[in-house]
Amino acid sequence: MQKITDQSELIDLSFAMESSASLWNIIFEGFDQEVVLVSKFTAKEPGVVNTLYRFGFLVGERYKNCKVEPKNSGIEIRKSLAENDVTLVGEWTDLMESVREEMNKCMPSTQ
Repeated sequence: MQKITDQSELIDLSFAMESSASLWNIIFEGFDQEVVLVSKFTAKEPGVVNTLYRFGFLVGERYKNCKVEPKNSGIEIRKSLAENDVTLVGEWTDLMESVREEMNKCMPSTQ
């Protein structure tokens, strides 16, 4: 799992990848298995967490191919890909990092 964090940022972002493929599938069928990309946006400030909930609601309403789950400290966005394509994974990661940067710019500082 990759963790991106900065002490001056209000929102942390981490990534994970899940697959239902077994080691047997990977060895005999190759690495092109369905994967689920997981992006976790977390915050410590209650106001920022509420903003993440609102953002998650909008994502869930607009993008039916993403599943958004609220968590205690933020949200988790799950996106399925038909195959483990490095290009698509990279594009998704870049998009989520850009979203995090924009949200951090728009959040009022609580310090």
